[in-house]
Amino acid sequence: MNKFLLQKLFWIFWFATTVLTGILAGFMVSHSIMLGRFFNWYIESDNLGLLHQTFTVFRETHTPGVLYNTPLYLAFLSGVAWTVLACILKRDRIIAVVAGLSTFWVGNIFFLSLLNKAEEAVLSGGADAAMTQYYLSINLPLHTSFAVIYLASLCLLLWVPLKEQRQSAGVEMKQTDSKKGGSS
Repeated sequence: MNKFLLQKLFWIFWFATTVLTGILAGFMVSHSIMLGRFFNWYIESDNLGLLHQTFTVFRETHTPGVLYNTPLYLAFLSGVAWTVLACILKRDRIIAVVAGLSTFWVGNIFFLSLLNKAEEAVLSGGADAAMTQYYLSINLPLHTSFAVIYLASLCLLLWVPLKEQRQSAGVEMKQTDSKKGGSS
């Protein structure tokens, strides 16, 4: 594959990864500020039964998981493709591994912390008291951490074209300076 095509693909996947990371950052900020607190409020105010009655019906009729999982999986695929291209082109590799793979890092934390199991058990009504307490203790801190990871990743991704523009401006200035110095 020629370098020109690889560079075009690099920017296409960078754009997709950046947009999708921004969407996921928005999801997590929203969850940290509103939805996660709302779920915790249901539990803390002894309205867990009402949460089960309403959220279970909502999930069965509206499939919110599809709405959330689609950008999540697309961000993962796009991030992997962009990271591979960054490694092939030997550019922005650290940013690619950290920010391009942010869904990988967040997913690992989500599953290794067992938040996935706790969340499913609590929201479906299958959690015992210990699991419910565990969910309460990690729901907001982990979702807030996910928001921070996605926001930091978004900033790193946005830095990529700014860094390139700055570097190319520096090269142009050096070329202009060398032409001025050579003509005197």
